[in-house]
Amino acid sequence: MFRFIEKSFLKITQILGLLFATIVLVVAVIVSYNKIDVKADDKIDTPVVKFADYQKLIRNQKAKISKNLDNNQRFDKTFNAYIDDIVSALSGLSDNVIDKTDLKQKVKISSKVKLSQYPQSVSVAYVKSLAKLTNQVAIVDVKVNMDELVNWHDQSFFQQIKEKDKRNFLQVGPLRIEKSAYSTMWEVLAIFMLLVIMLAVLRIEQNTRK
Repeated sequence: MFRFIEKSFLKITQILGLLFATIVLVVAVIVSYNKIDVKADDKIDTPVVKFADYQKLIRNQKAKISKNLDNNQRFDKTFNAYIDDIVSALSGLSDNVIDKTDLKQKVKISSKVKLSQYPQSVSVAYVKSLAKLTNQVAIVDVKVNMDELVNWHDQSFFQQIKEKDKRNFLQVGPLRIEKSAYSTMWEVLAIFMLLVIMLAVLRIEQNTRK
């Protein structure tokens, strides 16, 4: 029984080994041919540089700059509108609740410092959320500690941003699993080749003893 299994396994490994060797040989021949072809062809085509290509490059650069400028202008307009909304809501509160000296400047600088490491989309979402919260406070008209309220808002807002980033990261999971499976496949192949070598050595040893 063992001899039958050994013969069958060796036959399969011989076929796989032959197939693998054939693939390696074909790849080696193709690579060698390409190298020889590159060495043999010393002719160099004259590079063609067109003025039209330069004009196209300049047009694309101008379009990109114009697009970035438009995006920045739209961002500034939206951002400043929410800042004005926040300041308007805070201005309606009692002087005992908030210090209104240079209020707009304080709100704008504070927000930009907090958002310096975030993209424009997050910045807009932040001031929009803060504007909504301050308007709710103004409507309810209750005495609150604004510093504590804003700190609570910031913690809640940025925590949700982190959770969203984490969910986006987890969506990359299938790709990581595919890479892991690919790596595992090569490890299994390496183990298989080691087994083949071990069996071949044992077979040679048995034949030598006989």
